[in-house]
Amino acid sequence: MRKAPLLKIPVDRLFGHDVEAIEVDQVVRPAGDVGARYPDGVRVVATIEPITHGVYMEGHVVGVEAETCVRCLEDFKRQTKVAIEEAFSEDVAPKDALFSEVSPLVDRSIDLDDLVVQLLEVDEPMAAVCDERCKGICPVCGGNRNVTDCACKEQVVDERLAGLSRLLQERDKN
Repeated sequence: MRKAPLLKIPVDRLFGHDVEAIEVDQVVRPAGDVGARYPDGVRVVATIEPITHGVYMEGHVVGVEAETCVRCLEDFKRQTKVAIEEAFSEDVAPKDALFSEVSPLVDRSIDLDDLVVQLLEVDEPMAAVCDERCKGICPVCGGNRNVTDCACKEQVVDERLAGLSRLLQERDKN
């Protein structure tokens, strides 16, 4: 797989007196697993403004994520919109980035690829569901209950009573 070139936004012109803000409207195509989930890429719309010893980026990332429902195992698409509210400072060293609430501003440029991947990873649902009303898969026949109703009798046993259920089954056998 060919890796996309890194997308860095130079912000050094914000440290002068000529520019008050930089407007960003850019399509980003993340690499790796995130790129596989967003095959059409994502759009970053943001404003970057100067702050003391750095810059502040505010806006959003929008895209369509390809997901698999954890209930019915069907593929579906999920609209994504993630807010960007990120401060970057020249006072934060890259080695300290994990422990800081402010991102490092290295060479007066913002690594847009890295920022987008981080934001989309945090936005990833723990268990993606195609619809809140999804009925899932029948544990008996394996059919998708959203597509067809099955006539399977599902015996639900409360796990707390499983031991008692086994005792009753043994008693019935004897």
